[in-house]
Amino acid sequence: MPEQTWIPRFRTPRATITKVLRSPAFAESRERAGVISDDPAALRRLADIVETLDHTQAPLSAVADRVAAAVRFLRARADRLESSPLAPSTTGPSRPAGRSSPDPADGAEPASTAAGDAARVRLIVAALDYLVTPMDLVPDCRVGGYIDDVFLLGWVFGAAVNELSPYLEDPQDEDRELQ
Repeated sequence: MPEQTWIPRFRTPRATITKVLRSPAFAESRERAGVISDDPAALRRLADIVETLDHTQAPLSAVADRVAAAVRFLRARADRLESSPLAPSTTGPSRPAGRSSPDPADGAEPASTAAGDAARVRLIVAALDYLVTPMDLVPDCRVGGYIDDVFLLGWVFGAAVNELSPYLEDPQDEDRELQ
């Protein structure tokens, strides 16, 4: 496994993240993530909703770059799902439908790696769904309402750093630099 290149700016107390992960609101987000993660239209809708949030103000500003990377990740996944006639893939090469594990002759990743990738994709989707859910552990309408979202997003982005790393740089920024 590649070395983690991103280190969280803060460490969430274990008891706090455990409360968020075990909350009914996050349980519902995890259930929805199972459906959303393989539906290109649902991935794009979620990305659109996340983009409407003001994640430039505190406390969401602490993870704003990772939120933007996660939105780019969702859009890229939706594009891959639409363009591939093969079974949905998380980050690796696609496999023909009905094939439960990669063919070692193809040099593809082991089934356990693919399952771990799929779990992290669902975790990213669930975390973003939780972010846009107004009535979660700490309702977003209250002062400091996004703090639980920031704890969860920081933890998820640390767990899924390999999936998000390619999306950290905004391609539009690179286009502007070339001009």
